[in-house]
Amino acid sequence: MKITTIISCLLLSVACFSQSKKVPDVFETAYVVTLKGDTLRGHLKMPKLNKHEIYQKISFRDKTNKLKMFPPDKIKGYSFGGYFYKSAFFDNKPAFFKVLSDGKASLYQICFELNENGEKVEIHDFCVKTEEKGEEKLAILEEKGLKKQLKDIFKPNKTLVQKISEQKEIQCNAETLEPYFKEFNAGFSAN
Repeated sequence: MKITTIISCLLLSVACFSQSKKVPDVFETAYVVTLKGDTLRGHLKMPKLNKHEIYQKISFRDKTNKLKMFPPDKIKGYSFGGYFYKSAFFDNKPAFFKVLSDGKASLYQICFELNENGEKVEIHDFCVKTEEKGEEKLAILEEKGLKKQLKDIFKPNKTLVQKISEQKEIQCNAETLEPYFKEFNAGFSAN
């Protein structure tokens, strides 16, 4: 009887410790702007595995603790982590664009995942929205020819164009591009 009790306790202990612990959901403070322009304050549920999911859809918990899914075509956008994510279309599909700089030349970032040769690859594309003669244009920044694209966009700011010309190489990433666009747009907001 004593041996049976000890064996039962050991098996029970092993069963308890071998069960995986459920990782609690992580929620970050955020707000959503509805299609009507209303602001809903609450928390954004962070995706556990694919962080790029916040560019395709979000899970949002409002003040009443009700969890709602918002795809890009159901809201104008949302604010999270100091950035606004704007609803737009990318490759004819609704998506959220991270607004890195907004102004005369707006810089947006989109992130998605591709499956190349059985391996998942995270892609970051950068789009620029400009306005010429009252017409909005959206263009994707390309790694090849990036300096020329930037010089064309920043043509009205000769100092910034000179700064870009002096660079040996410009990386196509948020850390490099965002300051250039903020500097350019600050020149127009000051006027």
